[in-house]
Parts: sequence; structure tokens; C-alpha cells
Amino acid sequence: MIEQNDIPISNGIARGRTERAFFATIALAMFAAVFLGFQDSYFRAGLFFAHLPNVMVHIHGALFVGWVLLLLVQIALVACGHRRWHRRLGIVGAVIAPLMVLSAGFTLVLALRRNAVPRIPPPVFFAGDLLQLMIFAGFVLAALRMRNRSPDAHKRLMLFATIAILAPAIDRWDFPFMSSIVATIAVLSVFPLSIAAYDLLATRRLHRATGAGLLVYVLMIALIFLLPAMPLWQQFTAWVAR
Repeated sequence: MIEQNDIPISNGIARGRTERAFFATIALAMFAAVFLGFQDSYFRAGLFFAHLPNVMVHIHGALFVGWVLLLLVQIALVACGHRRWHRRLGIVGAVIAPLMVLSAGFTLVLALRRNAVPRIPPPVFFAGDLLQLMIFAGFVLAALRMRNRSPDAHKRLMLFATIAILAPAIDRWDFPFMSSIVATIAVLSVFPLSIAAYDLLATRRLHRATGAGLLVYVLMIALIFLLPAMPLWQQFTAWVAR
């Protein structure tokens, strides 16, 4: 005979397995997105031995790839029940994150100054990358604050932080359909929408962190289109590029 209390426990175990599988899958998809974007210029070129413009780009690349790999490891540790190791390794993430913002900021300015921007106008490129960095930093800070208070919010915010910096990799995908900023945004949007879909399917409600992440993501996309159209931003971009 099955006790009534056995049902919620069984459901909780099944939900936990599903959640671990989902977070592992989306982290792997993020790494795949990064690999596809930089496979020729960075990964297959030998990582540290790749012929990049300068040392700052090497530092920038190493930190960003390290972040995505750290995300994979952290999710794997939680899935295997090693929460203590997860917390200890989280200190590394807290150190890497500000270094990522600093290195990316310098790399962005240097790219503008040598006119090494992708196939989009400099004001759009500058606005997009700068906004992504700011939002990445904001999500990481919020995630660290939620680390002990709400593990569910913490891991969702960490995913949104990583999503915020995926656009440069996706923009470099060598596929015929990837020919515009709209295509990049469409592919990038699959990630936050997947988190929202998981919440709705697994718990029939949108987690607060997911809702906040979606709102910030929409605002970021809107600003990427609005800022470059402003004469003041165009002047600022030209000044930075001098």
C-alpha cells in the first residue's frame, strides 16, 4: 500500500532529476554556442596560441571561455550532490566576473579604435557589447546575493548572466541564415525562453528570477536598437573610437 506522503517525495525526486537535466542541457548548449562562434579563430587555432590582435584579446577570451566552463562544472557538481565543492568553487566565479568586465571593456574600446567591428555599424556594436557587459555584471551581483537565500533564483540568474554575453559568439556563427543582428537576437532569445518554458512546464508558474531576467533581456534588446539612433550616442562612440 502506498502512503500519501510518498507521492510528494516521489514527485520531488523526479522534479529534481528533471531540473538537473535541464540546467545541464542549457549549460552545454551555451558552451556549444560559444564553440561554434569561435571555433576557427580561437579553439581550433590553439587557444593561447591563436593569432589574436593583442594580449588583451587573449586575456578576454580565456576569461570568457573559463566562465562558461566554470558554469558547466558548477552545474555538474550540484547534479552529483557536491554542494560544498560548488560553494567553494563559486569564489572563483566571483573573482573571474569583475576581471571579465574589465578585460571586455578594454577589448571593446581597442576593437573600436582599430575599426575591427563585425558587420554591424560601430554605434550598434558598441551599444550592444557595453549593455551586455553591464547586464552580465548586474545578474552576477544579484545571483551572488541570492546564493544562500534562494538557490533556485541563484542558478537562474547565473544562467541569465551567461546569456547576456553570448551574442558575440552567436553573431560569428558561419551559417547562411546568420546574416543580421535580428538573426543573432532570434537565436539568443531561445535561451531565456527555454528557461521560462521549463518553469511553466515544471512548476506551472514563472519563477521571479526568470521573470526579472526576461524583463531585463527585453529592455536590453530595446536599448540595443534605440541607443545607436541617438546622435549623442553616435558622437560618444566616435569619441571613444578616436
